[in-house]
Amino acid sequence: MSEEQTCQRCGETVELDREDFELFERMHPDCFHFAFEHDLDKPGLSVDENCGDEACPVGVS
Repeated sequence: MSEEQTCQRCGETVELDREDFELFERMHPDCFHFAFEHDLDKPGLSVDENCGDEACPVGVS
């Protein structure tokens, strides 16, 4: 990582290889999940609840 990479969602520094940073749309993997994969349209689901995806950051211990 030669230059600072800033997350497009939370604004914090992202410490990933450039290729992974681009893969995750210039976000942390967790921010990417919440932006594109965490289905907040499900009735009663909040950002603090596991969305059912195996990779959901909320469900990871």
